[in-house]
Amino acid sequence: MKKLVLIVISAFFLLSCRSVQIGIDKYSLNRNKNAILENFSPGDPEELQKYISSYDLNRITSVTGNIRPEQIIPLEKWHIKTDKKINYEKWIFTSSFFEDDIPGDSIFYVFRQKPWEESKVILFVPGFGVSDFAFRFLKKIFISEIEAGYNIVIYIPPYHLDRQEKGKSAGEGLLTSSPLENVRKMTNSVKEIREVYRYLESRDIQSIGLWSGSMGGAFSLLLQSLETFDHLALMIPVIDWNSFITPEPVMFLYGEIGFDKELIEKGFSLISPENYKLNIPADRIQIAAAEFDQLIPIESLQNFAEDNNINNFQTYPSGHATILLYKNVYRDYSEFLSNLQ
Repeated sequence: MKKLVLIVISAFFLLSCRSVQIGIDKYSLNRNKNAILENFSPGDPEELQKYISSYDLNRITSVTGNIRPEQIIPLEKWHIKTDKKINYEKWIFTSSFFEDDIPGDSIFYVFRQKPWEESKVILFVPGFGVSDFAFRFLKKIFISEIEAGYNIVIYIPPYHLDRQEKGKSAGEGLLTSSPLENVRKMTNSVKEIREVYRYLESRDIQSIGLWSGSMGGAFSLLLQSLETFDHLALMIPVIDWNSFITPEPVMFLYGEIGFDKELIEKGFSLISPENYKLNIPADRIQIAAAEFDQLIPIESLQNFAEDNNINNFQTYPSGHATILLYKNVYRDYSEFLSNLQ
C-alpha cells in the first residue's frame, strides 16, 4: 500500500512540474553522452565511409528462405487481466548478427486471442529502456489493442529484458562510441522485425499494423518503407538520429582521430526515417508528441506531420520519459484504433 501511495504522489509531482520532466529528459541525454564516452573507441573513419558508400537498407535487411521461430515457449510474464482468452508465447529467432553474444537471438512476446488466419496483428515496437516496470503502463496500450480484436507481437530490442546482461540496466550496451557499430545495430533491429513480419505474413493473417515508441518509432518507420502495413501509431518517434544521439559535447574527441562531424551525420542519416518514404496513408497514422520533449523536439515532429499531411497529431504536457503517465495517451490511441475499423 505504501508503495502504491508513493507512486501516486510521485506521478502527481511529475505531472505538475514541467522543470522536473525536462530534467529527466536531460538526464537521458547525459546518459547517452556517457555511453559514448565510456570505453571511447570510435573505430576507423574509413570503415564508416566505406559502409556509407555501400549502404542499402532493403538489401541489408532482406529476409529469405523459410522464416520461422527457432523456439516457441510459454511466456511466463506480462499477462493481462482481461475477459478474453489469451495465449502467451515467446518466439525466439536465431541471430546471425549477435550470434551467441549478448543480446543474442531476437525475441518477441506474443499475445494471441484468435487463430492467425482469422486475425489482425499489431506489431508492437517499444523504445529504449523498455522493462518489466514499463509494462505497468504499456499494458494499458495492450488492453486497447486486445479489446479492438488484435493479436499482439512485441519486439524485444537488443540489450533489453531477456536480451539484457545480468546486472546491467535496460538498454546498457546498445549505444557506443562507434558510429558504425551504432548504425549496424539499429539496422539489424529493422531486420529482426522484418523477419517476424515475413513469418506473420506466411500465416495468412488479415493485416499487420504498427505501434511504436521513441527508438522503436525509427525502426517502424524504416520498416514501413520496405513492407506493407495497415496503420501506424507513433509515440515520440525518433525521426533523426543526429538529434537523438548527440555527439556535440565530445565532437573534438572524434575530430582528433579523423572523424569529422559531416561523416558522423552521414552515418546516422542512413537510419533516420526523415530520409525515407512514408508508404502508409496519412489518415491511418497517429503521432503522439510530448510538449517538453528534450530528446525529440516537438517542432521536428510537427514538421514531419505537416510534410506528410498527418492530421492525427496529439500533444501532451509531458517530457519524453513521462508521456506514458498521461491517461489521455491511452484514450486517444483507443479512439484511433476504433476509427480504423
